[in-house]
Amino acid sequence: MSSTLAEQVDKYREQKIERLDAVLRNLPGGDNLVWDGLAAADLPLRYALAHHMFEAVSQLAQRGDAQALQAYLVLRSDQTPLKPIATTAGPVLLAHPERNAMTDDRAIAEAPVAVVSPAVCATADDKDRALVTDALETAVRSGFGATVSRNSRVIVLIAERRPTDTTIRSWTTNALPATVHLDYFAEHFYVSRDLIHEAAHTELNDLFATFDLAFPGDAKFYAPWLETKRPVFGFLHGTWAFSHVALYCQWLSTAEAPIEVRALAGAMHIKYAEHMHASRKHFDEAIKLVSVPELAEVITQCRDLVLDSHSTQ
Repeated sequence: MSSTLAEQVDKYREQKIERLDAVLRNLPGGDNLVWDGLAAADLPLRYALAHHMFEAVSQLAQRGDAQALQAYLVLRSDQTPLKPIATTAGPVLLAHPERNAMTDDRAIAEAPVAVVSPAVCATADDKDRALVTDALETAVRSGFGATVSRNSRVIVLIAERRPTDTTIRSWTTNALPATVHLDYFAEHFYVSRDLIHEAAHTELNDLFATFDLAFPGDAKFYAPWLETKRPVFGFLHGTWAFSHVALYCQWLSTAEAPIEVRALAGAMHIKYAEHMHASRKHFDEAIKLVSVPELAEVITQCRDLVLDSHSTQ
């Protein structure tokens, strides 16, 4: 992404933080606390934490828990209780809540996301921290440093999986940007892949929001990775995120990694590259609906790198 686009996204994020802060300042004691600590120096962390804070404070206000609300507002000035970890991609908040909280359908219906707090962040142990630190370091080494450093600040581990499992969950939401909930693997190379994938979603969400883009609701395009037609928003998100995954897997297939990791990476690179080839005509139509030329060019360039990385002939 160009520096011009990055600067525009940063401006959008600063404005979004200010809007959230304006609400918090109206709360008792809210006007006495300013951003300080790591969050003051790191915009992506401040951006992520501002949304978590807004979500948490909203819940506490509904319950009428004024004491807990006041304690939570202090995290604006001091993030030490959240146990941030230093990584090559920047400071990260990590949580590993009880498995049922993120896998039980009833629990997810009541609370589909984990909002950070000292108690929630205390659920991560040293093994979790080492896994995420190694995964982010690999993401940076693979060439996706800007992607994860700008868009990965809160990581919530769900359940350990095997690479061959058919159901692997990971998600981001507009309500909690720069936050990812994901199943994870003992092998950090696979965690890198999924962090890059979800960081790409946060990035594109903010790019679309920065330019206030809207797409026609009746336009749909075939997405081979889901074997179904998708609206413009979802189709472009899939193209963008899976292009990132394909390029990471291409790198991983020849990296210094266990042979089984390289083999699976090579297969995934081919799989997603073939998906990009199969969706070329649909992409050419969908990208015309992105009314910001520089953004359309960035999305196209990323997809084209994948096309060039694997020939279907």
